[in-house]
Amino acid sequence: MSFRLEVRDRASNEFIEGYLWYENQRDGLGEEFHDEVQEHFAFLLQRPEGFAKWRGPFKKINLQRFPYIIVFRVVKSTVIIFSVFHSKRDPKGWGRRH
Repeated sequence: MSFRLEVRDRASNEFIEGYLWYENQRDGLGEEFHDEVQEHFAFLLQRPEGFAKWRGPFKKINLQRFPYIIVFRVVKSTVIIFSVFHSKRDPKGWGRRH
């Protein structure tokens, strides 16, 4: 089955925020963050069902190099990205507006 990717506004904003923060730390570091997130998005499209549930219907995947998790859900043939969440934040707060 072929899956398509949908990135919700909140996840997109968190992704951009992370990119800008890392780019301000060192030129090119934001690009490295961007590349790792994109690699994980591509991996999710290949094997979205291969992850255990995390909270209710949501699943997560951890980035390898950066302290972020991608929170997603699979609905029919769509992988919906709900958050690109910094894992140093209180995980109990995930899902609340910040």
